[in-house]
Amino acid sequence: MEKQSNFCGLVILKDMETEEEKILKEDEKNIFYEQQQALRNVFEKLDMSKVAFVGGIADYINLRDYYDMPVNDLDIIYEDEAVLSPIQEEDGITRFYSRFYNKGKEVLVSEYFVNNRNVHTDYYKRVFSEIRLTQSPLLGQMVWHATFNEMKEFHNTQIPEVTSQVMGHKYEWKRLYKHSKKASLYNNVCYLQEKQLLQTLKK
Repeated sequence: MEKQSNFCGLVILKDMETEEEKILKEDEKNIFYEQQQALRNVFEKLDMSKVAFVGGIADYINLRDYYDMPVNDLDIIYEDEAVLSPIQEEDGITRFYSRFYNKGKEVLVSEYFVNNRNVHTDYYKRVFSEIRLTQSPLLGQMVWHATFNEMKEFHNTQIPEVTSQVMGHKYEWKRLYKHSKKASLYNNVCYLQEKQLLQTLKK
């Protein structure tokens, strides 16, 4: 029985490794090269147990099983600014004030240059216990990120917040379009899952 248990354990481990390899290949295929290098720079310099991805990276991870999701800038949340020290020392960080998601609060921005292009990473201070987070593989690295439901709720609630009526002269149609599109993708996945569940219950 002990030998059989060990054998089964090896089979399960092999299957897990195969799945991780599959995801890695998909990530390398679907994420732009420059963004891959920027992500690996973050993996190398930061303690990934103390930061989490939100924004486009979280959307990519949550929806990559359903859609081809582009990745542009990186959005990271942290609780203690000290964790960003390696980025500050080697890449540099600039402080800005966000007009949108931090509502006047500070956002830290770093740039990573590759192939004569730069990839921006925005860092937002957050209380992790107030955000639903989970772990998933990304380019072979386990990372924390906002959950499917967290990002679905974020995009849906942002739509009325960024309309021309609310934003006035600060209105940006691209921002409204982005949140509307992302919300529709999340909502569509939920709809299809619920539809499949209803079909299963009817059988």
